[in-house]
Amino acid sequence: MAKKIILPRVAKGKNLVYLDDNSVDNILAMVMTLTQEISVLTDRLNTIEHLIAKNGQIDLDDIDNFEPDYQLQEKRSERRKSLLKRVLLPIEKALDSK
Repeated sequence: MAKKIILPRVAKGKNLVYLDDNSVDNILAMVMTLTQEISVLTDRLNTIEHLIAKNGQIDLDDIDNFEPDYQLQEKRSERRKSLLKRVLLPIEKALDSK
């Protein structure tokens, strides 16, 4: 039987730099755009869940015309803040370490 290979759990060595500063800015812009799209999709799914829970069924017009109440708006706002915090955490850590 072959000997089991155990790989280290933490990479060692320097962080490699593959891109110039302009490329990093472009990638950050792309990540932020994708984060925005994820947030919109999450809100839309949340709308569908609320409509199904309330009415037992949904119509496409119900989704497009849905107006969240204040409490739901606050909940979504907190979720967005949490999502952005997680997405931007590596940058925050890098800035804090300087």
